[in-house]
Amino acid sequence: MGYQSRTINQVLPDINESIFLPAIQREFVWDTDQIVQLFDSVLREYPIGSFIFWNLSGDFANEQIKYKFVQNHIEDSIHPEEFDNVHHRNPKVPEFEPLPNSISLVIDGQQRLSSFYIGLQGNYVEKQKYRQRKNPDAWNRKQLYLNLLSNPRKQSEDHLKLRYDFQFKKPDPPQSSDEYWFRVGEILDIDTLDKAMNLANQISAELDGITDAQESYVIKNLTTLYNAVHARDIINYYEETNEDNERILDIFVRANEAGTQLSKSEILLSIATSYWGSDEDNPIDAKEEINDFVTTLNRTYVNEGFDFGSDFVLKSLLVVSDLSAEYRIRSFTHENLSLMKEIWKEEEIQDAIRSAVALMSEFGLTGRSLTSRNALIPIVYYFYANGNPLLTTESNTGVQVRPRIFEWLCSALLNSNFNSRPDQIIEDAREAIKDADSNEFPLERIQRQIRARGKAVGFSEEIIEDLFDETDYNSTKIYLLLSLLYYPEPALDNSYQIDHIFPQSQLEKDTLITNYGFEPAKAEQYQSLRDHVANLQLIEDNQPKGDREFSDWIATRSERYYERHHIPTDERLYELENFPEFVSAREEMLRNQILETFEQV
Repeated sequence: MGYQSRTINQVLPDINESIFLPAIQREFVWDTDQIVQLFDSVLREYPIGSFIFWNLSGDFANEQIKYKFVQNHIEDSIHPEEFDNVHHRNPKVPEFEPLPNSISLVIDGQQRLSSFYIGLQGNYVEKQKYRQRKNPDAWNRKQLYLNLLSNPRKQSEDHLKLRYDFQFKKPDPPQSSDEYWFRVGEILDIDTLDKAMNLANQISAELDGITDAQESYVIKNLTTLYNAVHARDIINYYEETNEDNERILDIFVRANEAGTQLSKSEILLSIATSYWGSDEDNPIDAKEEINDFVTTLNRTYVNEGFDFGSDFVLKSLLVVSDLSAEYRIRSFTHENLSLMKEIWKEEEIQDAIRSAVALMSEFGLTGRSLTSRNALIPIVYYFYANGNPLLTTESNTGVQVRPRIFEWLCSALLNSNFNSRPDQIIEDAREAIKDADSNEFPLERIQRQIRARGKAVGFSEEIIEDLFDETDYNSTKIYLLLSLLYYPEPALDNSYQIDHIFPQSQLEKDTLITNYGFEPAKAEQYQSLRDHVANLQLIEDNQPKGDREFSDWIATRSERYYERHHIPTDERLYELENFPEFVSAREEMLRNQILETFEQV
């Protein structure tokens, strides 16, 4: 049927009524910056690209798996249960929901169309930094606003480079002499340009002390917004009518190469969804099943802060299927997809993933510790290949295998084994596990293969020294490095915080000079040691400790505290003057603890 054009206002009422998403579509992934840039582009009359609508009717339309657009988007799948009207993922259209005989599925343009839908008729729910995901007060429900007093001829100096000052804000934001926040969705109620002009004049009249320039800004911003939504045919779309799922899948992959790039795992999920769903005898919605599994997994371990995605599950599925761990489009054949589907149906891989994640949690490792999810995949394969053995601390198998898996995780993550050629490492581990005796975790062979690829493995004195040199308070590896110091006792959950033993504030250069009379060179030396691993520990709540001097704090601690946190017992080292000696003494204790831990493996 070729290309058609409609205004944004004409398309919006059809969203989730006759316009839906096919199962092969990815989730909505844009953030607020991308949404406001889209609106800015539209008002500046920049091209935003065309759309592809797949027009279907009758029985063929009814047979397709369909998803709805997200209207109220929340940026995390883990959120308070009382938030029942928000979605992180696109909700599936229920089979019993009555639909018109003819519908359109958006093959290309979901991110843009969803952004218009959210910006004009929905909300974007954001979590405040450092707040718990399950706490309702940690979330802010925001709507899109336009500052009518901003100069549309002046580009912002930030990274967004906007001419039109769009921002997501909590409802009813405060106004000021240079900010008048107009909720963008209200433009839908203005159906003529004259009404837009009248509203602009009314707003200007209500503002005290408005300048002539600002009055012109109000008119320009509001009328340009009106024209973008009501007057201009922004939605230019190609209509596809061919009832061939393979053709549509190919169009989808090619079309999305020009937009926000599809990852290869997203392509695999789309292909699997298309192929698994086309089986008339036993159709499976791969997208729904895998996403639901991931959501349940993350919610089960919400305190640990895990954030697994479909990518982790799909790569695990490739590995247990004895396929290449690398995402190769040419490998996504019908034969391989059928094999993956059968393995998924048997549910043993789901059990293996649950067991691997549960074991990591038992080790006291958290989302902050897991700097590469790839390190878990060999463990998933181990559980899958060995029939999901129970590795309890009381069982003979558990006693033998748990320390070996723990060393694998810590070594692979701390030595950054997955920073390059990760799929080769995974395949090396798979082959070693495949050839090993029943229930054996072949740590030595895996590490021998990794070492042959020029990577560091294990925990020699040299490697530990390098870790201490390169890992400090600001390192992504610091939580894991500290966690392993508490093995075999877990560091427990994500509520444990990294704490400076000698207070961070006390070791500021200016503080040392002003409050303690240090010479600048000496103060700089002390400050350089402040974030060293030997001045850090994991404690559940550092509020009681706060900025108290360490010599005062340590006097209130039990012997258990000294042992658990590897604190030198020489009281002379607790004085600020002797801080460098404390760091040196505790570093030696930490080095010995790590060596002893892994010498036993």
